[in-house]
Amino acid sequence: MRGVVFDGAIPRYLATKAAGAVSSRLMTGPRRCTNLLDDVDVPTLPGPRWVRLRTRLGGICGSDLNLVNLNVSPSMSPFSTFPFVVGHENVGVVEEVGAEVARVSVGSRVVVNPLLPCAVRGIHPPCRHCMEGKPSRCENFLEGDIPAGMLLGTCKGLGGSWGEHFVAHESQLYEVPQGMSDKAAVLLEPLATVLSPIMAGPPAADAKILVIGGGSIGLLAVAALKAISPHCDVTLLARYDFQAQVGEELGADRIVRGKRGYFAELSRLTDGKLVKPILGKKIHIGGFDGTVVCVGSDGAVDDALRFTRAGGSILLLGNVSTLKKVDWTPLWQKELSLRGSLCYNLHSHEGAPRHAFDLGLEILGSRKGTQLESLVTHTFPLEAYQDALRIAGSKSKEKCIKVAFQFDN
Repeated sequence: MRGVVFDGAIPRYLATKAAGAVSSRLMTGPRRCTNLLDDVDVPTLPGPRWVRLRTRLGGICGSDLNLVNLNVSPSMSPFSTFPFVVGHENVGVVEEVGAEVARVSVGSRVVVNPLLPCAVRGIHPPCRHCMEGKPSRCENFLEGDIPAGMLLGTCKGLGGSWGEHFVAHESQLYEVPQGMSDKAAVLLEPLATVLSPIMAGPPAADAKILVIGGGSIGLLAVAALKAISPHCDVTLLARYDFQAQVGEELGADRIVRGKRGYFAELSRLTDGKLVKPILGKKIHIGGFDGTVVCVGSDGAVDDALRFTRAGGSILLLGNVSTLKKVDWTPLWQKELSLRGSLCYNLHSHEGAPRHAFDLGLEILGSRKGTQLESLVTHTFPLEAYQDALRIAGSKSKEKCIKVAFQFDN
């Protein structure tokens, strides 16, 4: 089968690094870590509760771009097995089922929760976190019946959504409602990524929330906040006009453009006060009750620390890795709570246990789903993977929000 494969072998890694120093366009292709291959083995079912799927759409995530550009922290390397077919955002059709599969049949259209915790790995009894409904904290990502890996698309032998076929455990499957488009369905995984931490700590009705970043995760965060806490006040800090427009359509109460002068505007919105230190950026007194960081940059984290009020909370959703230009003083000086989030878990929602994927399906099946579907702005065939990656990484010129690979079925 055809698939975009990542191979982190040291010679390829060094060659890719050297090529990338010349031009980012040289970081993919033959003898690079990321390359399109025509002869990838079609994955086989690891056990009787597994299914094989034929891919319909495979989304490109910011974490995928970090992988291709070798910007992922080395601390994540033990949680992958090379080589692997990339891609965890997915929609597929079941084409083979194991002998003990009962939830779906051949022909079912599904989205796969790509997390690979104890249940998927055949580990019994499960670890304490999986037992508590928090599989994103699983202690066994390196153990069990399949190779090491946290997510589909990072694990050798299972395939990924940047390939024509992939496999999944029955427990990972969410059947797509008949009336839902593939473009809406491929957003289920990134929407669940945003929903889960917000479900874990929903904002109060009168809370003022700042969302930093107008990419797909930032825009999904706006929609998620308004779905979970409709009366909270959401400010989106966005870079481009087209992001601002979509943010307004998804329910942001206001947009602040991330250009010169936005410090003063953010301060005004929270009745805060900007003061000048001896050196460096202005310090802010007051601020937002909570900030959701949807960009993995030094500047985004620095702004969050600066504009979250004393005693407030910061949620990191932007694949933040190694930071070199962040002043962490506000974290302790303002007694802030800083929280990271990997994926999706089970949470109490409206008085009952609810998984983020289930709530995500409900949102995508509502009138809001039609608006969210428009976030998929570009689709490409797999052979144009280099163009797809280039456009996904250069948002302003192409007015790009979410890019996905389209497969002929």
